[in-house]
Amino acid sequence: MGGGLGIQLDSSPTVTDCLFDTLVANAASQGGGLTVREAAPSLQNTIIAFSSSGKALCCLESSGATLICCDLYGNDGGDWIGCIAPQLGTQGNIATDPLFCDLGAGDFTLQDDSPCAPFSPPNPECDLIGAQEVGCGGTPTRTATWGGIKALLR
Repeated sequence: MGGGLGIQLDSSPTVTDCLFDTLVANAASQGGGLTVREAAPSLQNTIIAFSSSGKALCCLESSGATLICCDLYGNDGGDWIGCIAPQLGTQGNIATDPLFCDLGAGDFTLQDDSPCAPFSPPNPECDLIGAQEVGCGGTPTRTATWGGIKALLR
């Protein structure tokens, strides 16, 4: 998910392997990625990166969050600060550029050498972090007719 507003959680869900496991280029006055109010969610294998305003995760009103195998990086208001600060470097949590294939074009697929790739340094205990798979680009293709292919062989 990218280019939108941050998400506010008012309950205590477990966020893992779902469509918003990658929060990129969001903006909000408090939590650029997530704002937690009167809740204690658990986030697993989630990327919150490059929010243009607000910290990665903001805890309000005695809230908290448990993060496991998460990458919080490049958020304008800060990454591992406030209620989640002690979790950086524990349980596979990192603060490293996730190395998206093409952030500017909205391609959040991960480069082969991404720290969010499954079981890669600096988090060898974690599976894939984020919602997108590893592997940029692909095989270039071109539409052709059978006649066009035969003409190439002449």
